[in-house]
Amino acid sequence: MIGSWLAGTHESPGDVLRAADGRLYKENYGMASARAVRVRSADDTPFERARKSLFEEGISTGRMYLDPVRPGVEDLLDVIVAGLRSACTYAGARTLEQLHEQAVVGVQGSAGYAEGRPLQDSW
Repeated sequence: MIGSWLAGTHESPGDVLRAADGRLYKENYGMASARAVRVRSADDTPFERARKSLFEEGISTGRMYLDPVRPGVEDLLDVIVAGLRSACTYAGARTLEQLHEQAVVGVQGSAGYAEGRPLQDSW
């Protein structure tokens, strides 16, 4: 579920490319995308390829820009852990077990859903 997040790091597989504006990026595609399904099912029978294509979803190619300030997996994990620690603070939890017990999950409204949709252009 965090594959695209990790794809924007120097450690991820793939060539580092340079955009017209000079930013570095790697091409990324989801493992349920048409591209990935086509690669995985290349040796299957036509029937099996057709069956698997029914479950394709997501984008076939996207640009994951490398963050010049936090370019590596270790940097990304630091950000994730900091966010988790912050969540524990908000919930008044000292351990992950306490967070599980004390966290309250709210229902997201349509305005919040619309605000959380992907941007047309990358950051």
